[in-house]
Amino acid sequence: MGVSVNKIFDNVTWVAIPGRDEFFRGGLAPEQTLDKDFYGGAIVKAITAGWFEGIRVKDAIMRQKSAVMRPDEFIVRHSIGTDFAVNFARTAYSARVPMTRDAIARVIAYLNGANESAQTSGYTWNMYTNNCSHVVHNALAAAGVWDPKVARGPGAINVARDMVSVAQALVLSRMSDFSFPANNFVRLYEAGNERPIDDALAAFRNHDVRRTVSDGWMTTGPGALIATYPIHDASRNRMFAPGRDPFLFSVPLLWDKAETFKMLTRDAPAIVSDLATNLADYRERYLATLANQRSLEDELALLGGARDENDFRDFYGRFYAQIADELKRTDARLTEYGRLAS
Repeated sequence: MGVSVNKIFDNVTWVAIPGRDEFFRGGLAPEQTLDKDFYGGAIVKAITAGWFEGIRVKDAIMRQKSAVMRPDEFIVRHSIGTDFAVNFARTAYSARVPMTRDAIARVIAYLNGANESAQTSGYTWNMYTNNCSHVVHNALAAAGVWDPKVARGPGAINVARDMVSVAQALVLSRMSDFSFPANNFVRLYEAGNERPIDDALAAFRNHDVRRTVSDGWMTTGPGALIATYPIHDASRNRMFAPGRDPFLFSVPLLWDKAETFKMLTRDAPAIVSDLATNLADYRERYLATLANQRSLEDELALLGGARDENDFRDFYGRFYAQIADELKRTDARLTEYGRLAS
């Protein structure tokens, strides 16, 4: 299932498209040519399937519709290449984070709530204060991946509030309320691969890890891979030309995400692009974590404060139990992967 937010929507925030192939490829095989006939067929398919049934778009957009075109066709034509058949028009960069069923249920509940709110109050998109990445970010926040962002309305005052949140983020080492798709991509990679899971004390001091461990899972773990879904090959694309990379907010020296984005999208290492390598690496990482485990008494001495002692005692047991369980699951996955590969 693919979920897409579109600024033209009026009574919903997002639309769901069934199937990865339809969402990314629009049913187009790599060796096929994207021409007017295939493009038109993809539009007919979306109309017939009813993916956009009941969705209204902004009046300013609908006024552009010709008198002879059906409203559902008009909406689909404004959505193709954005909400489905994404690779007709653009390259999509994907960061994967495996979740528990409970975490996924919280994502779904948040998304359903966003659409229910739009049904009654409408959806007001804004490039800076409430765009598509705010929806995705806060859906993942509902699962505990990270802290939520404030999605504000349009206007100079709200943009100024977002600018203030950037300054606060730099000072307090927290997230700002600005949100952009490329930044979400990098941050989700970091959540899936770079959070401290190598000893209990470091994990306890990271409030994102602490939160998910209390829920029985960790974002940093096997399967947190990067995938690129490229725009249809230019030699077979009669409808769209490749564009530029999406905008990424970065602060050199203080909060530099540009190099990470470049690495992930141009030359991603095998550890995040190949499942077998990823599983093997996490197996070694879990083994090292368990081998280097300090006693609870030693950890408490390093904690250096009685205020969090009871919380840490509980966290310590949960953390190492989860690491041991993840090691068992990773061993099983490696065995199954080897069986399937052979």
